[in-house]
Amino acid sequence: MKRFLVFLTVLVIVGLNNSAYSSTFTFDGQQQTFYEDDPVPAIVIEEEIETEEDSAWTYRFLIPTSVAIAVLVIIGNVIQYFRQVTRKRYKVIEK
Repeated sequence: MKRFLVFLTVLVIVGLNNSAYSSTFTFDGQQQTFYEDDPVPAIVIEEEIETEEDSAWTYRFLIPTSVAIAVLVIIGNVIQYFRQVTRKRYKVIEK
């Protein structure tokens, strides 16, 4: 029985607290609204619209040209290596 009375007391206190905090009337009897439909923020931050910028001419032309030249230099070095080093490594000796 004692537990039931404690439970009932706690339930009444929680119920009164809940209704006290959810009331929209002030002491003057005027209705007060806490939340508007569309609240205005304190600081308005406008999002910038990102537009696609054209790539710089250096990015469009110099980088692919540099890559192509680098590939040609590497291929040229491989060919030169086999022409000079491999050719001198083995010699045919005639008797």
